[in-house]
Amino acid sequence: MNRWEEDDTFLSRWLNDELSADEKAEFENSAEGKEYVSMIRAAENIKAPSYDTRGELAKLKARINTAEQAETKVIWMRPAFRMAVAAAVVVIAVVAYLAQPSLTTIKTSFGEQEIAFLPDGSEVRLNSSSSISYDPDTWNESREIELKGEAFFEVKRGSDFVVNTTGGSVKVLGTSFNVKSRGKLLDVVCFTGKVNVNSTNVDEDITPGMAIRVRSGQLDKLITKEVESGPSWIDGITNLEDVPLGEALMELENVFGLDVQYDQALDSLIINAAFPNDSIESALELVLETLDLRYTFDKNTKRLEIQGVN
Repeated sequence: MNRWEEDDTFLSRWLNDELSADEKAEFENSAEGKEYVSMIRAAENIKAPSYDTRGELAKLKARINTAEQAETKVIWMRPAFRMAVAAAVVVIAVVAYLAQPSLTTIKTSFGEQEIAFLPDGSEVRLNSSSSISYDPDTWNESREIELKGEAFFEVKRGSDFVVNTTGGSVKVLGTSFNVKSRGKLLDVVCFTGKVNVNSTNVDEDITPGMAIRVRSGQLDKLITKEVESGPSWIDGITNLEDVPLGEALMELENVFGLDVQYDQALDSLIINAAFPNDSIESALELVLETLDLRYTFDKNTKRLEIQGVN
C-alpha cells in the first residue's frame, strides 16, 4: 500500500504544497497522482458561470438545517474511495474559486491621474494614489463600484450607480460628482444632477453647488459653494478647505510620494490653501509656511519632517 493511501492528510498536504520534494515527485509520478494533476489542470480551464452568492448561501443554510435535523450516520470508506471523494472535492473547490466575481481594478500611483471608461460609457477620472474596482460581468444588472482615494465621475443616465467607500456610499442615476475617501474622511461635491450620500448616521441628497463632508460616519459639514465643470485637481491644483494638518499632509503624500514625519498634536491646526501638483517646493511653501511651521525636506529621500510652529 502506498503512503498516500495510508495517510488521510496526504492529499491536503499535497494541495497545500507541504510535501517534501521526494514525496511530491513520487506521488505525481504515480498513476493516482497523474490523475489528480490532470483533474486540477482540467478544472483550471473551466469557465465559471455567473454565480448568485446570496442565493447559493441561502440554499447552503437550508441544507445545513436539514442535515442537523437528520440522524447522524458514520460511514467508513476504503482508502481508494476516500481518495476519489477527495479528488472530487478538489475539483469542486477549484470551480467554486473560479466562480467568484472577476473584478476589474484600475489604480494610480503618486502624482498620477488616469481616465477609465466603464461598460456603460460612464467616465471616471482617478486622482493620484487612488483605485476603483467593479465587476464587468454583472455591470448591466448592478452598476456598483468600489473606490479608494479620489475620483471624478461623469455617469451615463440609467439604473442606480453606486460608489462604495470606507466612509459611506454615494448613489446617483446620472450626473457628475467628485468623491474623496481617505482615512476617516468622505468628501462629496455635486456638479450636475442629484447625489445621495449615505453613511452610518448620514442620509443626505445634494444638488449642483452643494458639498458634504462626512467624518467617521458622522455629518461634519454641508455647504453650498461655487462649482465649475469639475474639481480643481483635474487641472493640476489641489484645494485644501478647512482640513486638519494631518489631512493636508496626506494629500502631499498622495501627490508627491513623500515620507512625512510630524507630531499628531499639530492636527489641531486647520488649513485653507491650494497647491500645484507639479512643484514640491511650491506646495510645501503654500501649505506649511501658511501656518508658520518649521520643517526640513530632503529632495533625494523625499522625507519631510515637521518640527513645530515658529
